[in-house]
Amino acid sequence: MTAQAIPRRGRGVQPADGTGPLPVADWDEVCAVLRRGEVGPFWLSIVRDDDSSPHVRPVFAAWGGSSFFIASKSSAAKTRHLNRHPHATISVDLGKVHLTVEGAVTRVTGADRLGLASKAMQEVFSWPTVVAGDELDADYGAPTSGGPPYQVYELVPVRAYAFPTADQVQPTRWIFD
Repeated sequence: MTAQAIPRRGRGVQPADGTGPLPVADWDEVCAVLRRGEVGPFWLSIVRDDDSSPHVRPVFAAWGGSSFFIASKSSAAKTRHLNRHPHATISVDLGKVHLTVEGAVTRVTGADRLGLASKAMQEVFSWPTVVAGDELDADYGAPTSGGPPYQVYELVPVRAYAFPTADQVQPTRWIFD
């Protein structure tokens, strides 16, 4: 993975205190914030089938250390779109930066990866889930989720962007191998 500063262009975009160039955002710090589960909501953006316009919805997106796990009811429109399109974007406000992660999406069906997804949901959101066939089941779900069980999708980062909310860091682009 490489980190690059996104150049600040235009009048009045440099740090107000005149400190000069700021460091790029630290990916390890971003990951630590994601694992604490103290952020949200996460927003999923994916292409619709009918007219190629964006389909944007709030989701549980648990950071598993190298990818996001997303739970979605099999009957949800986002599930249909995720099954048909191999790329999506997740966005979230982390406090010091707004994070956008673009990535490749696949459905998780194997017991090992579903186990990792279940562990991530527990660690990040304190949401107890269990592997049930090729889905995750739970005693409860979000009020608008349609209720358990849920299919699981994994978004593996290809590119990510951090946009600072103040002058802590430079706007940053990460490109993943």
